[in-house]
Amino acid sequence: MIPNLLEQIDKSSSEIFFLYNLSTGKFDYLSQALESVWEEKKEDILISPSLLLSRIHPDDLEAVKMRFDKVCKGSVSKLEFDLKFSKEKEKRIRLDAYPIEDEKGQVKAIAGKAEDVSQQAQYLEYLLEFGRKKNNVLQIIAHDLQSPLAIVKGVSGLLELDHHTKAYEEVENYINILNRAYEDCLNLINDVLNDEHISSVAIAVNKERFDIVNKVTEVAETFYKSKIIKTAIEIKGPNDKIIGELDPIKFVQIMNNLITNSIKFTPPEGKISIAVEQQESKLIITHSDTGIGIPKELHPYLFNKKDKKAMRPGLNGEQPNGVGLSIIQDLVELQGGNITFESEENKGTTFYLTFPVLDF
Repeated sequence: MIPNLLEQIDKSSSEIFFLYNLSTGKFDYLSQALESVWEEKKEDILISPSLLLSRIHPDDLEAVKMRFDKVCKGSVSKLEFDLKFSKEKEKRIRLDAYPIEDEKGQVKAIAGKAEDVSQQAQYLEYLLEFGRKKNNVLQIIAHDLQSPLAIVKGVSGLLELDHHTKAYEEVENYINILNRAYEDCLNLINDVLNDEHISSVAIAVNKERFDIVNKVTEVAETFYKSKIIKTAIEIKGPNDKIIGELDPIKFVQIMNNLITNSIKFTPPEGKISIAVEQQESKLIITHSDTGIGIPKELHPYLFNKKDKKAMRPGLNGEQPNGVGLSIIQDLVELQGGNITFESEENKGTTFYLTFPVLDF
């Protein structure tokens, strides 16, 4: 009865069932599923069980050997490890092993089962990554809508003031600023909430060709034309266009975040400077301010959204949320770029952004 039952399980199950004899160093029982999971012939493993170790990922081999020793000493072991077949192909294995003792309490064999859990592991990682991405999306929306909404609030105040004084010369300019702020908000929301962005773990990057200097100037103009800031913003660039191929929405997010961050930590009499240049195949944006700078001890934590050590309120009491600069880094790196910075307390901060630029 028992042999027939084992034979039926052997034929229908994708799990590997085994009984390993410690005295002989061979398997007394090994199910056929081994061949599809380990991709080795059962007959070869029955002759030389050590062949199983050749498939185990080098990073996991020591852990597997340690667990084997523990089972030999009487401990139950549950372990997950990887099998490596090629550079591109791996499998995730879950192993449950149980010591089998004789009447004297000596471990004479190891019984257990193993199964391929690659799909479950991938699905779990997908869920975890999707959860991280969802949180990141909410953080981006909550943080990056602050800049255009602050502009809307500032222009609304100017419109109210001009209405009371019957000074309507700037109304057309204000309307243009409001329309641009509205478009920035709408583009941001559409970008992070479109179906492609939500349904995929990877964040979509939609690159377009545009004049980098002109785009930087547009973003800066939105701030100083709205008159919500007193800090001067200076744009430096060549007379000729610098055509780059980047995601325009994400690029505007980057510049909005950099300018907003400088505004928070730069007094009204200070200055924000943004220089754009192309060096061979690289686009370099240098964003600097004459603000209060960043203490040296906070430098290692500046782009770390999980560690809040670098969080500080702005000069006007603006409350930090700890995600602004990490969002900038994410958006830069998504487009193949790199961001570094230099800062000294009470001497300002400079960010260096480098992007690859195609030769057109």
